[in-house]
Amino acid sequence: MSTMTVTAHELAQRATRQRLLNAYLRESGHIPTETGDGLVRVPLGGGRAVVVSLRYRSEIGHHGYGDDVWLERPGIVRERLSHRELITLLLDEVAALTADVFCEAGDGTALARQIEGSTDATARYLAGPESHATGPTSPVAGQSARTAGATTAAGQVRGAATRQAEQSLRYGHPFHPTPKSIDGFGDDLPCYAPELGAEFRLHWFAVRTDALLERRVARGEWAPPEVELQTGSGYAPLPMHPWQAAYLARQPKVSDLLADGTMIALGELGGTVYPTSSVRTVCDPAFPTSWKLPLHVRITNFVRTNPAEHLRRAADASALIARLAPRWRHEGFGVLLETGYRAVDPAVVGDDLAADVAVLFRQHPFTDGRYTPRVVAGLLEDRDDDVPTVIEDVRRSGGSQREWLRRYLRVSLLPLLDVFERDGVSFEAHVQNSLLHVEDGWPTRFWVRDMEGTSVSADRCSDVDTQSPLRYSDVEAWLRLRYHAVTNHLGHLIAVLGRYGDGECPLWTMVREVLLDEGGALAHELVTSPALPAKANLISRFAGRGERPLYVDVPNPLYQVSR
Repeated sequence: MSTMTVTAHELAQRATRQRLLNAYLRESGHIPTETGDGLVRVPLGGGRAVVVSLRYRSEIGHHGYGDDVWLERPGIVRERLSHRELITLLLDEVAALTADVFCEAGDGTALARQIEGSTDATARYLAGPESHATGPTSPVAGQSARTAGATTAAGQVRGAATRQAEQSLRYGHPFHPTPKSIDGFGDDLPCYAPELGAEFRLHWFAVRTDALLERRVARGEWAPPEVELQTGSGYAPLPMHPWQAAYLARQPKVSDLLADGTMIALGELGGTVYPTSSVRTVCDPAFPTSWKLPLHVRITNFVRTNPAEHLRRAADASALIARLAPRWRHEGFGVLLETGYRAVDPAVVGDDLAADVAVLFRQHPFTDGRYTPRVVAGLLEDRDDDVPTVIEDVRRSGGSQREWLRRYLRVSLLPLLDVFERDGVSFEAHVQNSLLHVEDGWPTRFWVRDMEGTSVSADRCSDVDTQSPLRYSDVEAWLRLRYHAVTNHLGHLIAVLGRYGDGECPLWTMVREVLLDEGGALAHELVTSPALPAKANLISRFAGRGERPLYVDVPNPLYQVSR
């Protein structure tokens, strides 16, 4: 094994330990305490503790640790723990916590295997070239002649920066035990992993219109013109991930649909696309629609297909927002709508196969190169021998971290809170669903994407069908917004800024002041609440509740800094 591979594996293991320790602390309610000899204790049951050095202490739990770990027991000399021993020890604690506090059972063996798989995948990504084939000053890799002819040189640079941010998430969610767990691609992983710079052409099917389930909720193009030309009269084009197309070809029911002409395999068509950070959503930089594709692959928590309820939630949310957005007055804040969906009708093929072929179509209004939307998660990731990209942005702006963050709040959190307070729309605005454009380093535009995660308060919005999966109680919709936009999103951003600045407390203090001065009633409620909600990802994964996660309360820094 090469030195590079060993180093990559060690870095991946360090990231895994950090995520497990921080998730365990968050979900157990424990805090690391000083040992008196320069280390900290992470309390366990039975008077035991994990002892480790603390490189960085975060106000919201994004702690950084040293590599050496010990087990401390009453009356016994500390014992050094291997990486595997630490995982086993923590999963035993999670088993007890899950049973005692949440009355849930789980499978530690399965989770341990997935943790190992996630670590191995991270190591593989770290061992590859960090910038892949793209960089902030290079053209988009794999760009077709059509794309190159349609975009300016400046647009190419912007598109490359957008792609680089999407494909740079080598570590993933900082409070998830298996952020890079992926099961299904097998040896084909390099062909499809965004972290390895993947790009490919889509496979297309033509679906007979009498077997098509389709809904259009916003203006947009379904398919590139060259694909439309290949689709016969009485049929509609449907894009498919190349891996999924091969998977479908092995399904007997699909063979029957191809044999009787319900579907026609058109093969590989259109321009080159690249997978974004979600793996299954793909983008052609020159086409004004991106596609959220079904992929019968387990990514982190579950298999990523598009069931009917998910389609309806995304379409209902987009239709509602299309009606509401014209009256919003938040300069620099935008939403990328799903323009519609297409699938083979479940009445023809059944729910499971319909979910395996259903596609959501999303606005991609960036083909002119005017903006450089970069996924926020990519701006916050640690990079090889360098600071996170967001720190480069702050330094390039020439302003203070506080002023930079103040401007960020005005295009992100303040509009998110106002939209919920006025119209009841709660966006799933975590860092992987959020895009940022900067000018001279300063935040100027912000977009939220992936409407399938949207929830709407039934108390605040009456313009939603009573049977829509969008409808939530006000309490739950507010909880989801606080978790995604504050605990997950703002907490991560401030932790990164604080680590490369003067700490987190001054930043949380400034955010509190901005919310009180410029926010409404919900902003006031937010800063006066002692706790914030957080997903219990570790316990939820242990209990097999990836799609129905449990939540825990964590101390609210916006409240703590006022004490």
